[in-house]
Amino acid sequence: MEKIGSTIDGVCQKFVSLRLRYQLVIIASVALIVFLLSKGPSPGQNHFVYLADSFLHGSLSLSGDGVNLAEVVPFNGNYYVVYPPMPAILLLPFVAVFGTSFDQALFSVLLASLCISVMFLMLKKAGSSTKKALWLTVLFGFGTCFWFIASVGSSWYIEHVVAVLFLTSAIVLSLFKKHNFLIGLLLGCATLARLPVVLSFPFFLLAIYQQQDSWKPRFKQAAYFFAGLAILVGLNALYNYARYGVFNDVGYYLIPGIQEDPYFTEGIFSVSYIPRHIYAILFQGPIYVDYFPYFKPSWMGLGLFFTTPAFIYIFKGPWSSLSKRAALAVLCILPPLITHGTVGFTQFGYRFSLDFTPFLMLLVAKGMGQSLGWGEKALIVLSVLVNLWGVVSIIKFDFVSF
Repeated sequence: MEKIGSTIDGVCQKFVSLRLRYQLVIIASVALIVFLLSKGPSPGQNHFVYLADSFLHGSLSLSGDGVNLAEVVPFNGNYYVVYPPMPAILLLPFVAVFGTSFDQALFSVLLASLCISVMFLMLKKAGSSTKKALWLTVLFGFGTCFWFIASVGSSWYIEHVVAVLFLTSAIVLSLFKKHNFLIGLLLGCATLARLPVVLSFPFFLLAIYQQQDSWKPRFKQAAYFFAGLAILVGLNALYNYARYGVFNDVGYYLIPGIQEDPYFTEGIFSVSYIPRHIYAILFQGPIYVDYFPYFKPSWMGLGLFFTTPAFIYIFKGPWSSLSKRAALAVLCILPPLITHGTVGFTQFGYRFSLDFTPFLMLLVAKGMGQSLGWGEKALIVLSVLVNLWGVVSIIKFDFVSF
């Protein structure tokens, strides 16, 4: 009887796992259809397509039409992409087949559909029921600025999509309480898309601390984690050295005219820029016009809680160990974002928030009940409608201004 019971348990676990796989495929497929319908034209600023082409030809510098893109850094007779290279690395097989005519926005929505499935998996593993996880996955994919960012797919935007994919994957593995070396690698991959994401490492270190009951295994697992992370951070340092002769990321300071830009009067980073970010996060609204539909999106962005009203639930308890770690990760990532000279424009929403949105989703899941009430569902629907307005207004009708 014991053997039969064990066999039944094994079959049930396999069935549940198989069902989850089907759910992930269906979710990604539906998301891809929505993203394809909302996708914009092939972006003119497609640095990563040209960078991938350069990599395929054994070079780190751009050539051809790539040298005419915005914010390209001329250095010692070469032209470099200032942004971290992970999107270009992922684009390598596509550019190898289709060349520099490959649509970077198409690649963005393909990755975005994967992000949706990984987010669903993260929410399920964090304790949400299937129905709740579906509602929250819709909130993430289509009730935050992720929808707009993924659908446009320009160079400034696709790096967010790539970072979200790898960061959320790292969180999923952390919730499974295994493979800390791989978790470090995934966080490193996210960092090579958006540098501030690396500052979320305390989230993973605290997870290791809580999963082990003595210091020796804690140090061992932490070493695995940092080894994985160090590989990617080290490769980025070598990438910088090969271009600029130094290991740190100085490319942003070499962008032509950056020192004279009115948004960087105190340098690229300064605490004096914090008030403009507070305004962008909390108070930035749409532009009022005296004709239908009366509100026009602003290229400066839209406040976080205007873009996603359901994010109000990040403040609601109870505060578990997981939610405390998620809140800490948000606070760790914020400093380089809110001290940067610009608030991320041009944009819909506050795109820098995508660097910590996976952690915000854990906080929202904590704040909402296991069985969502009408108020919670209403805020999710409202969030989707706001972002639908942004996507349709800007991408389909170019109804936007500063």
